[in-house]
Amino acid sequence: MNKLMKIGPITLIVVILLIWLATGFYTVKSEGGEAAVVLRFGNHVNTVYDAGLNWHLPSPIETIEKEKLKEIRTIEIGYKTLKMGSQSEYSEYKTVPDEARMLTQDENLVDVETVIQYEILDIEAYIFNVDDQVGTMTVSAESAIRRVVANHTLDEVLTDNKSTIQNEISADLQAICDRYELGIQINNVVLQDVAAPLEVDAAFKDVANAREDKASYINEAETYANQILPQARGNAAEMINQSEAYKAKRIAEAKGDVANFLQVLEKYELGQDVTRIRMYIETMEEILPGMTKYIVSSEDGTLKFLPLEQSKILQGGDQ
Repeated sequence: MNKLMKIGPITLIVVILLIWLATGFYTVKSEGGEAAVVLRFGNHVNTVYDAGLNWHLPSPIETIEKEKLKEIRTIEIGYKTLKMGSQSEYSEYKTVPDEARMLTQDENLVDVETVIQYEILDIEAYIFNVDDQVGTMTVSAESAIRRVVANHTLDEVLTDNKSTIQNEISADLQAICDRYELGIQINNVVLQDVAAPLEVDAAFKDVANAREDKASYINEAETYANQILPQARGNAAEMINQSEAYKAKRIAEAKGDVANFLQVLEKYELGQDVTRIRMYIETMEEILPGMTKYIVSSEDGTLKFLPLEQSKILQGGDQ
């Protein structure tokens, strides 16, 4: 009886010890690239990356913290997802005005809803360097978004420059994570919804309609320009061709006049007196047509007069 009593407590102690030691077994899953950090009385002693069954000294001596390194995590700024959708129903969201409301460079209010995707690169930095990783990421993300939005105008945030703004937010937030040594890689930043506050939504719609009208008028003007410019170019080409033809004609006429003048000059030089008299007589015929003209010679001081017309009349009478 005494032997049984002695064996009983020992066996119980052994069983309890085995159960306690068994609590030290843990599994590192390959799914999501899981890794485990082993802490001994709160101090880091080992990091396990290989998937499979492992063992550590049971609590409270050692504890385990596990994280999935390849898992894409998300942070929502300006809204919260209430219910994820499926093929048969839509997702449900709730706007968080305090987070979404921001001020642009041109001092306009805008509601910006942003989703940030990231993954853990360094599990030791992620666990040990910051106490509240998600909270730190959320505050840092909101700060980066507000800073970038404040450096851009309302039009750039709404439509014109979303891609650039997203890239700037990603770079800014990554710089903050690196400065805090969070061990995090920012994969993507997406502006889910950017809109004017409800209080001024009507005014912004008017601005949007005006912008659309402006684009429409520009398209109409470009269409008209595309129609009228070819016609104008054709008219210009026709005028140039006519000018070239007129130029060639005038040059040819001028060359002909020069050639004619040279011929007259040549004949004039051969008989200057005769030619001069002939030209004088021809000129007088042109300027005094239909009049009786007399040729008078005043050589030797004696006026010689030859009435050619009367001689012709007398001859005709004699006949």
